[in-house]
Amino acid sequence: MIGFLRPAVLGLALQASHVYSAEVPGRQSSVGNGSLSVSSTHPLELSYTTSEPNPRNWIGLYYAAGGGPDNDQFNQSSSLRWSYATEAQGSVQFDNDGLGSGQYKAYFLADEGQYRSLAEPAQLIIGDPTRYPGSVSVDYSKALFNIKYTTASPDDKNWIGLYYVNSGGPVDQVEDQDQPSLTWNWARGSVGEATLSSEELKPGKYKVFLLAKGGYTWLSEPVVARFPGRSSLSFMVKEFTTKNVRQGDEFNASLANLISQPGIGDTKFRIVGGGGWASISPCGVLSGSPWFNSSSSSSSSSSDTTLQVEAEDKAGNTASVTVHIPVPSSRRPLVETLRLLTFNLWHGGTRVKDYHEKQVRFLLDKNVDIVGLQESAGNHGTRLAHALSWHSWQGRDVSILSRYPIAQVYSATSVSGSVRISLDGPNNENDMIVWNAHLGDKPYGPYDFCFDKMSPGRVLEREAKSGRTRQIQEMIQKMTDHVSNADKVPVFLLGDFNAPSHLDWTNASRSQHCDIGQVDWPTSKYPTDAGLVDSFRVAHPDPVAMPGITWSPIYLNKSGRPEPLDRVDFIYHKGRKLRVQNSETIVVGNPTAEPNHGDNEWTSDHRAVLTTFRVSV
Repeated sequence: MIGFLRPAVLGLALQASHVYSAEVPGRQSSVGNGSLSVSSTHPLELSYTTSEPNPRNWIGLYYAAGGGPDNDQFNQSSSLRWSYATEAQGSVQFDNDGLGSGQYKAYFLADEGQYRSLAEPAQLIIGDPTRYPGSVSVDYSKALFNIKYTTASPDDKNWIGLYYVNSGGPVDQVEDQDQPSLTWNWARGSVGEATLSSEELKPGKYKVFLLAKGGYTWLSEPVVARFPGRSSLSFMVKEFTTKNVRQGDEFNASLANLISQPGIGDTKFRIVGGGGWASISPCGVLSGSPWFNSSSSSSSSSSDTTLQVEAEDKAGNTASVTVHIPVPSSRRPLVETLRLLTFNLWHGGTRVKDYHEKQVRFLLDKNVDIVGLQESAGNHGTRLAHALSWHSWQGRDVSILSRYPIAQVYSATSVSGSVRISLDGPNNENDMIVWNAHLGDKPYGPYDFCFDKMSPGRVLEREAKSGRTRQIQEMIQKMTDHVSNADKVPVFLLGDFNAPSHLDWTNASRSQHCDIGQVDWPTSKYPTDAGLVDSFRVAHPDPVAMPGITWSPIYLNKSGRPEPLDRVDFIYHKGRKLRVQNSETIVVGNPTAEPNHGDNEWTSDHRAVLTTFRVSV
């Protein structure tokens, strides 16, 4: 069914694809001495003439079915778009944004407040109205979200739901349990309108769905709606660092999706400080090529660049962000330090308010290069990559984000995916293979030990039957197929394994693990036996001194019993080019335990793991 309402932030799943055409574009029809015609459909422009010019004459756009003021009479339906048409001849433009597929009529009407036609209405078609038996559009003339709709299948339980534009929603015409509608209302008639509450909405773009009979079957193509909000323009961060660019190479990065409060639209960007070689387009794309000087003194030194970028909306509100662009010398490798993060999003982050901005701030603040996300179903990986202007691969549950190009996507397993990332262009010697996995969660071995007091033999029997052992074996085999020499192509394995490590459950650390000594957990034994190295244990060899707990910062008890806290999130690596510089578990702020977690700055129920590697050539 429809689900509950939950405030949050922006979320990329599906946007309606609009193909604009008109019925007999440019053909004029008239009443008296007036005429109205379609001059252009994108932008939607209407031309008019009249022998009765009046400062209060106007043109209104309506649905063709039951919409407009035929016979010079208001028929209880307000216009979707309208504009004054004050001259004897001229044209008006309407915003295409938010107009769904359907058949429309435009009316040229006399003296605002009246509905006397000055010309025959002009008919036009937007999109492909034959695909679905209805249309949904946004009326921006009202303060709240006012949605107009038509359908050939009216029902008392038809409804309109609002979702984030970049994640969530019934994009496959089924319920997204991780992202219910943000706000909704009934759409009971064959033609009508519904107002959606905007009290809990952040400024930004959203998707509007017209759905059938209390379910998730589409009655129309969804449309994208913008909500300007009432807050001032701002960026999600005050400063951030981009990917590296070598002297003489081309660079580009988009800042447009880092705007937190989009103001009232039509935001323009400009550089107000620093730069030199860099420029920015009005829509927020940084580009250019760092100057290359062939002299030895210049080419052997870096020329990192710092810019101050300002955004301004059409009301004159401004916001600024500091952008750092690392520019290594032409004689150095493009990437010598690589920061990898594994991050369980926890249902995409949707259990916490304003999760999108919090996640973006976290990733930019930690200056990561490659991220493995778990629980990213619903295109949450794509959403974050879109905001960051990064490369990404999105799987059913896991996803991989990268500052640097993804050169190849390998066949995924049921619980994992892998990609080949090129750090320095097409040269294979600088490629990395990255795996990301989310293994099954039941049964959970520490519960068997700590709650049910099972023997080690019994727990390992259940571990074998859990599916995790088979899952990790399948991944190890595929890794071997992908690369034959990890000395030349380094390999990473990131993920939430839902099981501890044999490097942690030792005789020395038994007091931390329900008085159980050494346990050879298969999910850690198989990777290490295959030559993969646990990066956290390289940086912190002693599990007693540094347990590295990742489960869980907010689940502290289970059914009244203390939760057996453990390290279940890992970054493994293999390859002589890699040296671990540091590894840490991370939360942001001081997360409040569930069920009072909604306002946490930290959006997950796991700690993340961040490892910094030195990459040698």
